[in-house]
Amino acid sequence: MPACVSISKRLTLLLCTLFLASAPVARAVDPPPPVSAGGASGGDSGGSGGGRTVQPEEDDYRQTPYTSYGEFNDEDEAEDTKFFQYGRFFGVSLGLGYEGATGNRGSLYTGGLPAFSLRVHYWFDFNFALTLGIYSASHQYTGFKGTSGSSNAQKNDVSIFEFGSELRYYFDTRDATAPVTFAGPFLLVGVGSYQKSESDISAPDSVDKHSALGLSFGGGLEFPLKPRKAYLDLETKFHAVNFEGDSLAVTTSTGKTVKDSSGMLFTILASILFTY
Repeated sequence: MPACVSISKRLTLLLCTLFLASAPVARAVDPPPPVSAGGASGGDSGGSGGGRTVQPEEDDYRQTPYTSYGEFNDEDEAEDTKFFQYGRFFGVSLGLGYEGATGNRGSLYTGGLPAFSLRVHYWFDFNFALTLGIYSASHQYTGFKGTSGSSNAQKNDVSIFEFGSELRYYFDTRDATAPVTFAGPFLLVGVGSYQKSESDISAPDSVDKHSALGLSFGGGLEFPLKPRKAYLDLETKFHAVNFEGDSLAVTTSTGKTVKDSSGMLFTILASILFTY
């Protein structure tokens, strides 16, 4: 009887082992395949069955008038970055030179040396800069104005003072030859308030003053002494300005009568420019 019980237990254990071995084992390694949209609706009878996650999709981005507009572009940002890294922002210059005149004014005036200038500079970018400054020079001539009967040997002092601003344009010389790049050529145009003080040397307390608005234009070269720190400016500038009384005739010391004292002023200046 015990032998029969033992055989029955062994037979039961063997049957359980065979049952467990034949049962399917659930695997957690691979996720179940997704259900395709076509299969879910019953309309897709193809054999793809991969579902949307394995189907290539088109780009959802569409160009519109709103997405195509941009306030800045890559070129502008690159140029601004380059200017902030290598450009100049502010500067102060002190100049010394000569002021002369053309026309009838040039035939009368002597002197004009020295002429002074003091300016501040501001750069918008590599090409454009704005300056604000003062200029001063002194001249002399011998003679008298009008027909007042004064002696034609009268000596007169004339002082010219200007307060004005100018816009400079620096040429892009990156593709030019080395000497041109080193010279840094520029053009300028400006406007200013001019004041002329004229007095007889024998009566210095009697000063005749006149003010007028004038225009200026010219050009120059800018040589770097220490890049982005110090520069040598050489410039020539013409001043178109007319003062009250310039239309009067002038009798010179030689008895010659000049019909008026009109004419342009011009300055030749050498300046030391400090920038940062």
